[in-house]
Amino acid sequence: MNPYSYHTKETIMNSDFRKIPIAVIGLGLMGGSFAKRLKELGHPVIGLNRTESVAKEALAMGIVDSIDPMDLKKAEIVIFCTPEKGTLSFIKEHLPLLHERAVLTDIAGVKNGFAKEVKALLPEGLDFVSGHPMCGKEGAGLAQSDGAIFDGANYVLIPEPWNSPAHLSLVKRMAEELGCAHVPVVTAEEHDRAIAYTSDLTHAVATALMNSSSYSEKTKYFIGGSFRDETRVADINGKLWTSLFLANREKLLEEIDRFSEALQQLRGAIAEEKEEEITAFLEEAGRRRREMIHRGNS
Repeated sequence: MNPYSYHTKETIMNSDFRKIPIAVIGLGLMGGSFAKRLKELGHPVIGLNRTESVAKEALAMGIVDSIDPMDLKKAEIVIFCTPEKGTLSFIKEHLPLLHERAVLTDIAGVKNGFAKEVKALLPEGLDFVSGHPMCGKEGAGLAQSDGAIFDGANYVLIPEPWNSPAHLSLVKRMAEELGCAHVPVVTAEEHDRAIAYTSDLTHAVATALMNSSSYSEKTKYFIGGSFRDETRVADINGKLWTSLFLANREKLLEEIDRFSEALQQLRGAIAEEKEEEITAFLEEAGRRRREMIHRGNS
C-alpha cells in the first residue's frame, strides 16, 4: 500500500492516482461494482461488509485486497455503498481507523441534509464529498455486481461550502477513471428534485406495471422489448427502495401526480378518439426523447 498523500492538484492529475488505496464499504451490487472496476484500474482496494461472509467472497473473487478493518488507515478515499443510517453508524464506530486525511464519499440516492450529518462526525482533516453514480442494474447483491455499469454513466457531485476544491477534484477524477462520461455538479435540492423524476418515479412506475391486475403467469408469452425495458428495474431491492422513496417522499409524490396527469391526458384523448391530440402527445414524447439522448451524448 502506498503511504503518501495524494490530496494535491498535481497528484490528482498525474499517473500515480491509480496507486491510491481506496476502501469500499458495503459490497452489494454497487459496492462490488466499484471494487471490480477499481481493481481493474490498478487501485489497492479494501472491502468491508456488514456480513463477513460477503467480504470473504469478495476477497476470494480477487476484487479486494483486504477485508481487515485495520487497513482502513491506508485508504485515502472511502466510498460508502450503504444506506444513510449504516454510513453514519460505520463512521461513528470506525472513526479512529480512518486515514487522517481521508476523503469520504457516498452513493446515496437522497442528499438533502445528509452531508451535514456526516460533517458533524468528522474531525478536522477529513472531508465528505457527496456523490451519486447514476448507474446500476436489476437485482441485488455482490453476485450481480459489474464494473461495466460505470461506462458512459453520469456521476453527480453535490458539493458543500466546506469541501476542499482538491477533494472535489479527487472524486471527480475517480468518477472519470471509473468510466463515467459526465460529472454534473448540483445542489442537494437540485439533485433530489431531479432524482425524484428520473429515478424514484421510474422505479415506482416499473413496479406498479408489474403489480397490475393484468399480470398473470401467461404474460411472459406476450412480451417484447418494450415490456422488458420498461419493467427491468422492477427487479428491485425492496428494503433499499422503500427507504429511498420515503426519504424523498414529498418530491416523489409530486412526480407521481405529474405523471398521472400526463397519463390522464393521453387516456382522455384516446377515450374521445381525438386522433390529432394523440398523435401530438406521442410525437412530443419522441421529440423530447431524441433531444435528451442527443444532449446526453454531447
